[in-house]
Amino acid sequence: MRSALFLGLFFLASLALFWMVALPRAFEWKFERDTGCDWSAEQLACNPFGFELRVDDAVVGNSDRFGGNRPLMKVRSLRVQADFKSLLSGRSIFERADLEISRIALVVNESGALNLEELIHDLFGERLGFGDELQIRYCRLKVDTVEILDFSGTKPSHTALRLGIDEEGFQAKGAIGLFEPMLEIARRADYLPERKSRHQGTTVSASRL
Repeated sequence: MRSALFLGLFFLASLALFWMVALPRAFEWKFERDTGCDWSAEQLACNPFGFELRVDDAVVGNSDRFGGNRPLMKVRSLRVQADFKSLLSGRSIFERADLEISRIALVVNESGALNLEELIHDLFGERLGFGDELQIRYCRLKVDTVEILDFSGTKPSHTALRLGIDEEGFQAKGAIGLFEPMLEIARRADYLPERKSRHQGTTVSASRL
């Protein structure tokens, strides 16, 4: 009995260790394969006995379609908690998502595509990225600085805004919904094409850099 217990504990410990070592490499490989963007993070961890994802001090690059040499975003932290039963049943319900971004560069290329939307589409697909298949019941988004580079017109433009976005308690449908408070501000200022927002009452203070 003691031997069986020891083997069970050893197996669980080995599984947890393998998960901790393999997960960052597997995530980096899949992320770069699906999106064409570089990825790096000081810490990436996921609870193997449930679903809680933690990312700290991450840098997400841009694909070659959007200039490549400028990072898309610098993420201070990301915390995601999911309903594990929903994942097993084929649905995708996240209980909570907390995202803090120190700097993000929104790039509209010559064809009018937005880099953030393309990244989410490539990573999650149309249904999970923009539709109702993925639901986040409680979201928090904090953003310090937003750069907006528009190459779709005859004269390229570059704007940098220091935003005071700290929006909490909203729900999101699709992965793009987590960024909606920030995108809504950019559209209201006519830096991005207008699109109907799911969120109302966002409070923000902005100053141009």
